[in-house]
Amino acid sequence: MSSAEETTENLLPKPREVVGRGAPVLPRVATKISWVGDADARVEAYAARILGGLQCGSVAIQIDDSDVVNAPQFDMDEHYELRVASEQVLLKANTTWGALHGITTLRQLTSTSGLPNGLHINDSPRFSWRGCMLDVTRHFIPLAQLYQVVDGLQLLKLNVLHLHLSDDQGFRFGSRIWPKLVSDEHYTMEQLAELVAYAADRGIRLIPELDVPGHVTHWLLAYPQWGSEKAYPSQRFGVHPGCLDPTREEVYAALASLFAEIAEVFPDQYVHVGGDEVNPKWWQRSEAVQAFIVEHGLEDERGLQNYFLHCVQQILASLDKQIIGWDEVLHEQMPECVVQNWRGATTRDRALAVARSCIVSAPYYLDLHFPADIHYQFDPQAPQQSWLAMENALAEDRRLRHIAPALSWTHQWRAGAIELDHEPAAKVLGGEACLWAELVDGPTLPMRLWGRLPAIAERLWSSADCRDSVDFYRRLSTLLEFPELSWDAHQSQCLQDLGLSALQIEVVRWLEPTKWYSRLLGTQAMQARLQGSEMPQARPYQVHTPLNRVVDYLAPESLSARNLVREANLQELTEKCDRALAQSWSGIDEDVVTALTATWDALQLTQDATAGRRAKDQVISVLEERYQPHGEYIPALIPHLINWLTEAQ
Repeated sequence: MSSAEETTENLLPKPREVVGRGAPVLPRVATKISWVGDADARVEAYAARILGGLQCGSVAIQIDDSDVVNAPQFDMDEHYELRVASEQVLLKANTTWGALHGITTLRQLTSTSGLPNGLHINDSPRFSWRGCMLDVTRHFIPLAQLYQVVDGLQLLKLNVLHLHLSDDQGFRFGSRIWPKLVSDEHYTMEQLAELVAYAADRGIRLIPELDVPGHVTHWLLAYPQWGSEKAYPSQRFGVHPGCLDPTREEVYAALASLFAEIAEVFPDQYVHVGGDEVNPKWWQRSEAVQAFIVEHGLEDERGLQNYFLHCVQQILASLDKQIIGWDEVLHEQMPECVVQNWRGATTRDRALAVARSCIVSAPYYLDLHFPADIHYQFDPQAPQQSWLAMENALAEDRRLRHIAPALSWTHQWRAGAIELDHEPAAKVLGGEACLWAELVDGPTLPMRLWGRLPAIAERLWSSADCRDSVDFYRRLSTLLEFPELSWDAHQSQCLQDLGLSALQIEVVRWLEPTKWYSRLLGTQAMQARLQGSEMPQARPYQVHTPLNRVVDYLAPESLSARNLVREANLQELTEKCDRALAQSWSGIDEDVVTALTATWDALQLTQDATAGRRAKDQVISVLEERYQPHGEYIPALIPHLINWLTEAQ
């Protein structure tokens, strides 16, 4: 018979307070829901869907202030309590939103090892803004998958899905007023409204983003009169020169009508307006724009962008909306605006210094392909110097050494850093994971998202002292078995469609894609970036480059590599790798075979060390040298073998 302590140890995110650990788990019958007071339609539907097949016994639900009509909002009350007795489980919450989380916790408890008698969970999130930004523009994500993402976010107790709906490569919002803007693959306003309602029933807010005044090449191809120069079609990724002309009233009229359509579909009080990576060259070359800057006393192009932001803020204020912008919108005279931090630690504190609330995203970029524990260590409220020290330490992480020189490229963002010497008037609202989609499409999305997003979900929900990454990985393995997050069958099918056997698929999962933007940039552009320039034409990936190779279907972090070294027989792994390599790899990247050959060699060396045939420190040194990229692949077993040998010394 298991105990409450064993059961609650599998919860992710960890609850704020658990009382009654150690009580026995009692047998229970099929779930039967009853209500203390009025029933809540949203909670009732979720409980029926999630708990219907589980043995929770009698479950009484009490909601003090049911909110069955309205949509979820920022700073909503998400507190809940669970009390487990032998005769009944009582779920109490002040609101619909807390009760939904309580149902999720009850599901996790029951799905692992049962409900312990005497358990009391008192839980609420640390941050009110807990989100995921999904870029649906660089590659279109099918609507059905957005529904699946919403279900996954609910399981993780995240409450924001931020959709990046426009960029240089496309426009996914199905505007009726400006149909020439709309890409062939897009979401109609009706489809998005239905998605908003679906998410609201699960306590999740949808935040739309139309990125202006930069990242608008696609806009200007449809409506060239909105810019000061001619835009040209582009299939490449990276910063483009095209930007809206802030001196033209017709631009603001167009934006007013667009944002009115956005407000019609998205009820949330916040709208994201982008503001990132605005290339000033067009503005600098335009005599009319330069005269406008002088006439309005704006000093420079940075002042002009701030003028533009003021105008956009007024448009959205007239629609009862508040704006969010990426941290390039920071300005001494900026309008009321939430700042989303993405450029390192310092822009968070620069935002707080000008009394602007902040959403932290800088350490939560999932498209960097970093392991989960790296995201897990960054706290949104960590002191700036601690955060910078953690950033600096990434270059010493064995798993990132192949891209260590690139990590210092981000140090340019530390210019203008401000040390807060007092309690700021604004606050950190929470955080968002970001998944940019240059190398993500529908088939690859599950592998890119779910293995690491739970780490960020726990960081944003649980207490600041919840820091044990080993325990996190243990609980993650249980969570990933839930159907909303599991990608095993999907990944296997994708790899099987490439012609791989079951054994080849198993060993291929010991590999990872290379980290940071090494894949996206390619060798030439990567070197150019490190030298302070850029060569977009040298990049290996463009909009229509197929994402259908082995590397595209690999998880950014190989959890099997992490677990195998601790659990499996090294000789068995070596023989398995050997048998897989002996099979035909026709039509598969040669780099897959070389990376697996390096893996086989590393396993042999490790066995030599454990058998005393070679000195452990000598083998560790060799393995350090062998842990190198093979094209876009990295042999993920090697760092875990090094750690295992080091711990065994």
